Amino acid sequence: MHRPWFNSITAVSGEWRDHFKQSITNQPNIQMYKNFAIFFCRAFPCNYPNIILKMKLTFVFCMCALLHVTAATYGQNITLKVKNVSFEQLLEDLSHQSGYHFLYDEQLINQGSRVTIDVKNKPLDKVLVESFADQPFTYVIKNQNVIITIKNKINPSTLSVPATITVTGQVNDEKAQPLPGVSIKVKGTTLGTVTGTDGKYTISGVKTDAVLVFSFIGYSSKEIPVAGQTSLDVALAPQTGTLNDVVVVGYGTQKKATLTGSVSAVKGEDLTQAPVASTINTLAGRLPGLVSLQSTGQPGADQAVISIRGFGQALWIVDGVESNFNNIDPNQIESLSILKDGAASIYGARAGNGVILVTTKHGKEGKPDITFNSSYSLQGNTLMSKPVNSAQYAEITNLFYTNQGKPAPYTPEQIQKYNAGGDPAYPNTNWQKVATRALAPQTQQNLSVRGGSEQIKYFGFFGYLNQSPMWKKNGGDYNRYNLQSNLDAKVNENLSVQLLLSAVSEANSQPVRGQGIGVNTLWQDLWNSLPIYPETLPDPSKYSYANGQGVGSIALVSNEDIAGYDKVNTQNMKGTFIAVYKIPAISGLSAKAFVNYDKTYSTDKNFSKPYSFYTYDYATQAYTLAGSLGSQAKLTYQESQSRNITGQFSLNYDHVFHSDHHISALALYEVIDYNTNYLLAGRDNFLTPAIEELYAGAVTTSLANSSASEMGRASYVGRFNYSYKSKYLLETTIRADASAKFQSDKRWGYFPSISLGWRLDQENFIKNLKNIDELKFRASYGSSGIDNVGDFQYLTGYQFSGQWLIGNSTQAGIASTGLANPNLTWERINIYNLATDFSFFNRKLFGTAEVFYRTLSGIPATRVLSLPNTFGAVLPAENLNSQNNRGFDFSLGTSGSAGELSYQVSANISWTRAKWKHYEQQDFTDPDQRRLYQLSGQWTDRTFGYVATGLFTNQQEIDNLKFTYPGGNAALRPGDIQFVDVNGDGKLDYRDQKQIGTGTVPEWMTGATINLKFKNFDLQSLFQGAFNYYTTVNLYHGGLNYSQAFYKNMWTESNNSADASPRISGASTNSLFNNLYFKKASYMRLKSLAIGYNLPKGMLNKANIRNARVYLAGTNLLTINPLSKYEIDPEAPNGQAGYYYPQQRTISLGLNITL
Repeated sequence: MHRPWFNSITAVSGEWRDHFKQSITNQPNIQMYKNFAIFFCRAFPCNYPNIILKMKLTFVFCMCALLHVTAATYGQNITLKVKNVSFEQLLEDLSHQSGYHFLYDEQLINQGSRVTIDVKNKPLDKVLVESFADQPFTYVIKNQNVIITIKNKINPSTLSVPATITVTGQVNDEKAQPLPGVSIKVKGTTLGTVTGTDGKYTISGVKTDAVLVFSFIGYSSKEIPVAGQTSLDVALAPQTGTLNDVVVVGYGTQKKATLTGSVSAVKGEDLTQAPVASTINTLAGRLPGLVSLQSTGQPGADQAVISIRGFGQALWIVDGVESNFNNIDPNQIESLSILKDGAASIYGARAGNGVILVTTKHGKEGKPDITFNSSYSLQGNTLMSKPVNSAQYAEITNLFYTNQGKPAPYTPEQIQKYNAGGDPAYPNTNWQKVATRALAPQTQQNLSVRGGSEQIKYFGFFGYLNQSPMWKKNGGDYNRYNLQSNLDAKVNENLSVQLLLSAVSEANSQPVRGQGIGVNTLWQDLWNSLPIYPETLPDPSKYSYANGQGVGSIALVSNEDIAGYDKVNTQNMKGTFIAVYKIPAISGLSAKAFVNYDKTYSTDKNFSKPYSFYTYDYATQAYTLAGSLGSQAKLTYQESQSRNITGQFSLNYDHVFHSDHHISALALYEVIDYNTNYLLAGRDNFLTPAIEELYAGAVTTSLANSSASEMGRASYVGRFNYSYKSKYLLETTIRADASAKFQSDKRWGYFPSISLGWRLDQENFIKNLKNIDELKFRASYGSSGIDNVGDFQYLTGYQFSGQWLIGNSTQAGIASTGLANPNLTWERINIYNLATDFSFFNRKLFGTAEVFYRTLSGIPATRVLSLPNTFGAVLPAENLNSQNNRGFDFSLGTSGSAGELSYQVSANISWTRAKWKHYEQQDFTDPDQRRLYQLSGQWTDRTFGYVATGLFTNQQEIDNLKFTYPGGNAALRPGDIQFVDVNGDGKLDYRDQKQIGTGTVPEWMTGATINLKFKNFDLQSLFQGAFNYYTTVNLYHGGLNYSQAFYKNMWTESNNSADASPRISGASTNSLFNNLYFKKASYMRLKSLAIGYNLPKGMLNKANIRNARVYLAGTNLLTINPLSKYEIDPEAPNGQAGYYYPQQRTISLGLNITL
């Protein structure tokens, strides 16, 4: 059954119980919400007295209004006048006006008689009574679905061949809940029926060898051979991305079928397949056009860097306001959409790099669903370079010296003692094992409640995450608490309100080795800790030296009791109030008021303790002070606060004229006010490190600083949508933004967009083709802007600038910030997009293909001018630079079933690349300099270096050289790098460099999902890949320590392959950047895999449990890439392998329970 004009139909799912009409009364709802709100406010009381008071008052006013709610009618009132139309046409008109979805069997609805009706401003329920009079149908209303069935049982014998057997059964959804209104037909005949409100069906006259076809809008059809069976129970799986899906777009929603912009969406449930600490890491590979690189696994800071089509940092909008997405639990999310083309223009100045929209969950009508999720995970490093042992380190060090003509510092006897072990004077310490553990735990729990009545719907959520670090010693845990409460209330027929409250509390503790030293530096220290030093010394009160950087033992630095800590605590609280009023005088017109208050409070306490470390001579039993980390304890305390207020007022209009013309419009005014405050205080020279508060430090060494800032935005937004017969589609938007960063006559930026759509599948010449479900073409243009410049650059400013010599003494003074530029204005972005959406064979094959071109002009830069030394000022920024991007996105998927196995498979691939149109720099007249350094007109991701063919394997190859290396060829030896004289001028210099690769950001991104379900088992997998990007392979690691990969491949007289690592401490030219060091980092990764089992319903019913699922899941389980032989993770920062907190692989065991 399929009617193309029913664009708004959604699948009916949920349990039909006898008590379904018994809604939860208002008073228990109010009490439940009151209890939750009290708990919510008490959880975060310390920093927000004003906002809590305001939210409580708002909550009280909402509740008072709700106490006077009267019984509501269905949907909005209907005004309709039709004469002698088909019953099916009447249902379409009612659907357009009311927003309700009419579900029926097409074969049955043709039995209806034609209708004449004239109603004005009448409730839907009364219109339905009048419409169904004298019709052979009956109906039942579930939520916003009207399910139509025949009044009397169909006599199958009148519809098909003579009966042989009667088949009965029940049809359920993917959650084992009954599905009413499912069409069941005998394949190849006209015999059929539909399921009742309990999901059950009976069909007689079925041949024993017949095939039954089960179909329902929003679900994949299923064909089941009867094979003589008289009872067949069937479970239908939801289709992926059906035409009736509602997609979140800027300031509203649209049906996917009539969408004209480039919007990719993912459901929140898809993000919860495997437990993750950061929700952003679940997005990689899921959506076409999304570029994701996760460079670290540090607890609390392991978020991937996300961009849309490689444009840069995207704008994150959560529940209508710009927000931090990193601290949201995936179980809070209902849906996520990315706006990639002109669809993002409606957000104007903030949308230059695209927009990601996140919608959290809301309540639903019916008994409350109480869901509890719990998981326990073990984390381990994906790829981590393994260090050499003491004997190997001694061998490499000997080579380092002998290659320079110096005597080897280690004798063969000493190396043998390192190898043998057991002698404390010749230790062999693996500092990675000393300081870190192989596995670290991670736990997650969350509890949610979701339900409501027609008048009030609610969603409440509490989540907790604990993520432990890889350090063995205490400290370093990341803890996060999430609270959310979303209340939707229907005050009366025309007025509805929402109150959204959320809070996040984060606590992150990390070890330190001094002020301003980050965690990744500790991993660098860990790598540089040498195996030839012992873990402990005979005197336990003295700490062992570990490396050549004067740092000491990393085991000490990672212990906060010895070295200190950096503790960051952050609390964020948001409150949003929304009111929507349907204006009775004008059908389809509504007004909306939106107010959000967002407050963040953060503290950072960094306390570093001094300690000393020693070496020990076992022969003389003497200790030697090797160094100290600080001479006294030091404490710095930072406090920051930010407050954002967003207000929106809008008018929305949505109406269908004469059944064919659908018009919707939006007019919106938005104002945003930002305010930040920062305070820094510090002291050192503490009386004792045991007292970790500022008062214990010396007053004479006090440190104090502070700052404050404020900024505002004002915007006007307009949107107009038109569709004719849901076939020809138009959308236009305009946004006007004002930014205080520019002079008054440059302050306003205007950003229009237009998009067109043509649904070919609705044309008569396509509509009747059996295997085409959807075929739509889209084209769009959109513009946006960026105001990412310093404040008030159009004014001449002054700054405090230290001491100035005035007369014979120095005095504090101020200095000019430079010349002003009153002409500085917006960066301007224009993006063009062409696309097609398609679906074939009853959605057995579906996908989207898009190409885009983007221009960016007015990028601020400083003009290159030759000025006299006496000029004495800094030139201002001007809108000088420009670049463009181009690329494509492609996605393809399939879904279906085979017997009791259902499947959903999808894949996507994206390519993007940027080119400088103009880059302000000096003019190069030399052809080689222009080739190497001129950026205008060139790709932005070119990397130049010397070209190497390998290593010299013997002296003869050196003697036969036809050109001269820098410094001459006398110092060259076998094992040194053999370069190419590219221009053939007889010498190796910068002119011989050429492009040896692209950049360090992937040009190609790909992803794939495979979801399977068989009986009570399910499997979800996500693959992610990146291609055509490079990284610097640094096997020397600064020359302090060496990896096993380097040791196994380093050049020696016995290992003289041209593919070996260059001779250590060889010719100086070995350090020239070349293609042997710059290697492709392309990879394919199994990002997540989950295998689950749903416990049998019979077992659960006895315990009053609706659903229970246990699962085993993992993330980053498998990575295929050419860098694995170097023990380098492909997403590691360029050239920093081993010097960063490695990305983590997790194995999780979890349980989901719904009551």
